[in-house]
Amino acid sequence: MLTTLTQAVRATTGLTYTATVVGLIWVLGIDTQPAPHTGVLVCLWVATGAITARAALLWIRQVYGRRRARRGSTGVKLTKEPDDAVATWDALYRVPDASEGWSRARQLLANAALVAAAMTAVTLPFLPARDSLVAAIQRADAEVTTATVSERPQVVKKVHDDDDNEKVVGYYSKLRVSVPGGTGPLSVGPVRSDKPFEVGARLPVMWSPSHPGLGAYTNSPTELKRLAQGSWVVDLTSSGASGPGAMGLAFVFGLCMLPCVILFAVGFDADTLHGLAWSPIRQTVHALVLLGAAYAYTPALMGLPHGGLVGLCQLGGWLPIAGLVLTPIWGKDR
Repeated sequence: MLTTLTQAVRATTGLTYTATVVGLIWVLGIDTQPAPHTGVLVCLWVATGAITARAALLWIRQVYGRRRARRGSTGVKLTKEPDDAVATWDALYRVPDASEGWSRARQLLANAALVAAAMTAVTLPFLPARDSLVAAIQRADAEVTTATVSERPQVVKKVHDDDDNEKVVGYYSKLRVSVPGGTGPLSVGPVRSDKPFEVGARLPVMWSPSHPGLGAYTNSPTELKRLAQGSWVVDLTSSGASGPGAMGLAFVFGLCMLPCVILFAVGFDADTLHGLAWSPIRQTVHALVLLGAAYAYTPALMGLPHGGLVGLCQLGGWLPIAGLVLTPIWGKDR
């Protein structure tokens, strides 16, 4: 029975890593696709379910082993081996053997996956919602073209210089534009510009010929083409639909955490790292954190509104994920 439980724990570990890696690769190219992002969502919950099952199996393994050891110590032999109780007790607390190299490599892989998951979580709340203008135009067979401002723009906001409040450095304007093949003006904006738009100005837009009432969306021509195609494409040089701010934060955070990824895998005793992997308490903490994260980020991947407690968890939920990298600090005792 102990052997079966041990193999089951290892199987859930493999499933967790596989689903996590697949999900992290998959999420790299979804920022130009309309929600829901079902594939990433499935990977997220498979990984979460597997790590939760791992924690449960570790508790079952420990409880079963203790009961078996207790019965063996009172003279009730479950096998013909004279040292059955001692062997069972040792199997519990020594945990399955593993080489020092494998223990460190496994911890390094886990740390890298946790930081990558945290970096991904930073960007998820900024994905376009299912009912956003971008997603609606994408679902309505989007096309990219060059539009012409056909009516006098409406300036809705002026951006002032930080040092000189009298100096205007930008404008947000609502536009009415005409497009080749269109039946009437389309609404765009508010659009930011350094100078006020004028009638006759040209700009790239994405719109739907079959649903012109949706209006149009403007961005760089390259980004608009990616959005119109709506295909899975990895482009780390683009800010994507998640926005440059989120991508920048994820990059800086990942860079700062890189030393921790390495230090907390190679800077600790291999026996400590191996014991952490088989500790029901530590693995339960991991499962609870990742279960909470999966719950928090599911609405973003489905393209649903996320406010209140879920929104709060999304904004800060990536910190506990990355914090799991530091578990060797409090894991020296088993």
